Amino acid sequence: MLLAGVVSLAACGAGDAGSGEDVPQVLTYGISGEPQPIKAGLNQNSIGYLMDALLMQGLLRWNEEGEIETALAESYEQVNNSTYTFTLRPDLTFSDGTPLTAEDVKRTFEFLANPANAAYTVAGMSRIDTITTDGDSSLTVTLKENDPDFLSYVANPTAFIVKEDELSADATVTVGAGPFVIEDQTQGVGMELVPNENYYDPESVTLERIELEYYTDATARTNALLSGDVDMIDYPAAQDFERLESAPGIVLDAQPAPLIALTFNAAEGPFANPLVREAVAYAVDRDHVASAADAGQADPVYGPVLQEGSPFATERSQSLYSYDPEKAKELLAEAGYPDGFDATILTMSQYPYHQDTAIAVQDDLKKVGINLTLDSGDQPTWVQKATAGDYEVKTTGGAGLIPDPSYLESWYFANATYTSTNYENEELRQALIDGRTAETEEERVAAYERAFEIVAVDPPRVDLTQRYNGYAYKDTIQGFKNIPGFLSLFSQNAIPYLSVSG
Repeated sequence: MLLAGVVSLAACGAGDAGSGEDVPQVLTYGISGEPQPIKAGLNQNSIGYLMDALLMQGLLRWNEEGEIETALAESYEQVNNSTYTFTLRPDLTFSDGTPLTAEDVKRTFEFLANPANAAYTVAGMSRIDTITTDGDSSLTVTLKENDPDFLSYVANPTAFIVKEDELSADATVTVGAGPFVIEDQTQGVGMELVPNENYYDPESVTLERIELEYYTDATARTNALLSGDVDMIDYPAAQDFERLESAPGIVLDAQPAPLIALTFNAAEGPFANPLVREAVAYAVDRDHVASAADAGQADPVYGPVLQEGSPFATERSQSLYSYDPEKAKELLAEAGYPDGFDATILTMSQYPYHQDTAIAVQDDLKKVGINLTLDSGDQPTWVQKATAGDYEVKTTGGAGLIPDPSYLESWYFANATYTSTNYENEELRQALIDGRTAETEEERVAAYERAFEIVAVDPPRVDLTQRYNGYAYKDTIQGFKNIPGFLSLFSQNAIPYLSVSG
């Protein structure tokens, strides 16, 4: 585990360089691709989370300590497990100066709750029963059923509040309420951002400018940081960890966080058969994947990933499968494929660990008779095909929406880019609902144990490894901390509030 020391969380002002000189508060951030046009509520992966953090704002957000804090909401109250009240900050506006009111929040939440809009937070938002507003700054949300984790969905970066005229699944969101606005951009090269003069908390923004530069090649990103061309990079390749860790003046902050998995077209073809998916779960050597795709900087996964210390994480839940090619062959024969079959695996070359995972899986599955052909391209192509269900099996990265095991409801059933296509198992769905809505912890544990036994023989997905998600930056960058676990991708919430020392 290569974990570098994390810089102090205390914000360092422009004059804290020790030299008495003012330090330009400009952050140059080398990111792993060009941001896509922002869509309301849509999961656009790590780069999308960054743009949400810079340009948009929700009622709540995750802070650098992995705790929920207020954002557009001045305060909130969880009345019970199905009722929540929010009070907005006074005189809120969007970046174009138009008022942001409780009605905007109500409309946005209703949009996110509609499954037809494919919002990332639909699993939690669809439980909303009623939203009532009281003037421009107060609203009460009542759920159809208990959800003690509802605030985690509200804090998700994709649950930002959207103006009425941009609140559409087809519209591009260009006006937000976040701390920065785009001043200039050059396609394929980068963009420049400056503080939003209408932001509700301008004093918290020390940076005068953020320059995003696009480096789709992981080695090029690392080289740009080591040469001083950029101050910070996302997704340093595991193969570069040692290089970065030993470089003077560089901080590598890596944490076990997102998962790499196989998800399936469960609507048609061989992978629609639960026995075939179970066979895959036994056929893949996770240690092989971790070595081939992440230079060993990943932990093998044999069941649902839960928070460390979670009462729902048992020895059984963490070992639903093992590496057992002979058992995989038996399951394939039982499924009607004693000689195996040919299929295509969708992956992406833009992130090497995706393609390297696919190659490792290709090797392992060939041993049990499943012959995979790689369909590899850039991320936008992957997203397009994944959304359309135009694949048989695909490599899928990502992290749970929230730290609680109720994230599994969307992980299995959201029918989104990060899930299998058209997977259905009503018994499993009900067990997960029972786990979320139960009144006692004992009842929740029993319900989740029931769910995991179903997953053991009817896998909605096959999680392979938990990767070390990292950021690397100059030690002059102050105020950043990589949050461990599923919240690591939300660490970029801190980017707008960083400062630069000398």
